Amino acid sequence: MKKRSVTQRLLAALALCFCLSLLLPGCGKREEAVSSAPVSSQSSLSQAPAPEGSAPEADSQPENINAPEEGQSGLVIDIETDSPEFDEKFKDNPIDKAYIADSIEAVSNVEMVELCDKYAQIWENEINVGMEKLLALATDDKELYQKQQEDWETGKQESLQRINDQAGEGSLAAVSAASERMDFYRTRANQVLRELYSYDPDYAYAFVNS
Repeated sequence: MKKRSVTQRLLAALALCFCLSLLLPGCGKREEAVSSAPVSSQSSLSQAPAPEGSAPEADSQPENINAPEEGQSGLVIDIETDSPEFDEKFKDNPIDKAYIADSIEAVSNVEMVELCDKYAQIWENEINVGMEKLLALATDDKELYQKQQEDWETGKQESLQRINDQAGEGSLAAVSAASERMDFYRTRANQVLRELYSYDPDYAYAFVNS
């Protein structure tokens, strides 16, 4: 048998591959298919931009430091200051405890409005009593605190009117407005008492003796 030359064998092999490629059209395209295949859905979702107008993920939302804490029944807001020690003292104040207990007994929207207005007056009294104590102790900063209180008093009616206007009409709106009015006084009382705490960490609430 005559041996074929190396060139003849190579030509025969190339011819065979060409014939196979015609019979099997998918042959030779695997590498191209793999390289051009789409990435997994998980990868594409992680890289794709969020649709316009979509809400951000929950963990990216800013924390509202004044949102009601768990266990507070959503009735009073938690106010955070620069002093954790004062914050703990304020959270334990007797006024909030009494308000939460009384609110359980309120069975109508009218009663809730009356209750909020009652405690708004209680917090207003805490402002006045606390400011008197603060001015008596803070001799160096007395004028500063007086000016801050005067500014608050000047803008008080406008702030309260804005609360009422934004609440709208209806019994539920009336409850919402009354609650915000109470929070308005409570927040100012918190500010006054925070300053008082710097001079007298053992200050007492006026409500205890009322």
